[in-house]
Amino acid sequence: MKLIIYLPLLTSALLLGWYLFSDGEASAPAAAPAVAAQDKRINTRATLPPPIAPARLTPAAQEPTSLRGTEVDGELLVDARGNLVLTSQVRHLFDYFLSLIGEESSQQARQRIRDHLTAQLDEPARSQALELLETYLDYQYQLVDLEARFPVAERLEDLLAREQAVQQLRARLFSREAHEAFFAGEEIYNNFTLERLTIQQDPSLSDREKGLAIEALRENLPEEMQQLLVPQIHNDLREQTLALRAAGADEGRIRQLRMGMLGPEATERLEELDRSRAEWRERVEAFQQERERILSQPGLADSDRRAAVNALLEEQFTANERLRLIN
Repeated sequence: MKLIIYLPLLTSALLLGWYLFSDGEASAPAAAPAVAAQDKRINTRATLPPPIAPARLTPAAQEPTSLRGTEVDGELLVDARGNLVLTSQVRHLFDYFLSLIGEESSQQARQRIRDHLTAQLDEPARSQALELLETYLDYQYQLVDLEARFPVAERLEDLLAREQAVQQLRARLFSREAHEAFFAGEEIYNNFTLERLTIQQDPSLSDREKGLAIEALRENLPEEMQQLLVPQIHNDLREQTLALRAAGADEGRIRQLRMGMLGPEATERLEELDRSRAEWRERVEAFQQERERILSQPGLADSDRRAAVNALLEEQFTANERLRLIN
């Protein structure tokens, strides 16, 4: 079975690294889609050029089209002693400028970040930010090389090995504080996704046991991460449910999918919602059939038909249900 998981931040980093260290002016990459287990990754070793010395921006490169009318995404903060405060906003700022690669050269984009940091920060924060930028660029460079060593992953163990290697690379290059500030949210999400897959593929667990284990796994996440995950999980569930039903899957297979993604309590709530919706559809269809029978009766005046339909409506639906029917 092909594993379907979502590792959007990791794939974005891969694509960014690829363009960051490619030669010349590359075409602007399309936005990275949600990643399947066999995510679109480099499956041959990349030929990486050596780092190039920073180049000053020319006047013609001062204002890329995509920057016009935008604000820099990422905030630079300093503490009372003038030291750079490490937050995810610093990475956002780096990525904001690096996203220009394709519209301008990678050398220009990197220099644009250096110029921005120099203009916005005083010492010691300036030197700290510039050093962190070089570490981040080195990370992107090494990430491309690391990913080239991994085949297109379809097996869970390959996905686990790749994620472990990426996290080890980050731990080796970044300080503990920078590692946490830049990648903590991404790694929590990726670890959750891979642990959920491990549970789903455990043949020793029943569907209910898998659901309970995944439910406990999700509840152990930080609250803010749970808030981010719930819409994504429900969107994934909706898409996979539609695909299964289109393929002719029975309700048992749908229930298995729900148990694996949501757990037993949420599955029971969804099943109750399904029953309620099915009952509503049956009532509406019965009303419409009776309404058509009334309207097609010969010999009735229009006013009598309207009166009969209104009486049927009031008989079969409450006031709130009638509003729902109209809308």
